[in-house]
Amino acid sequence: MFAPLLGVVRADVARQVGWARNEIGRQTRHTVIVAVLAIVAGLAVLGAVVVGLIALHLWLDMRYGPFVAHGMIGGGLLLLALILFTLAFARRRPRIASRPAMQIAQPAALVGTLAHSGYDSVVEAGGRTLNLTTRPLRSGSRSVVFGTLALTVLVGLIVGRRL
Repeated sequence: MFAPLLGVVRADVARQVGWARNEIGRQTRHTVIVAVLAIVAGLAVLGAVVVGLIALHLWLDMRYGPFVAHGMIGGGLLLLALILFTLAFARRRPRIASRPAMQIAQPAALVGTLAHSGYDSVVEAGGRTLNLTTRPLRSGSRSVVFGTLALTVLVGLIVGRRL
């Protein structure tokens, strides 16, 4: 009787654990994506600073010339860094999905589990046992009837003494 109920509880717990693992995976993937975008943006900022400093140095050295190219590269990397930072931190964290309801908490599921737990087979087996025990009394000879009654009295005395 309790084995199917225990099986339903185990299945319910397995569903809950599966949900928790799925949510941990989703949250971990989100965190990794944000971290990768932030790292790439940080590298782009570092590159922008380096190229910008080189451009400033060349501009100071030569009033006009190659600094325009370096300035454009630095400005482009800075723009890339701003875009990546915006993407990394503007993304919303995914909401935690709702936890699945415990099936065992619903009375219909509990009753259904207990109904299929063998109650029907017990009733059916009891009916067969009743037919097997009453058939000799209904259609048997006198010796079979007296033997059955004697056996019943003997079992009754043994059970009565033990109780």
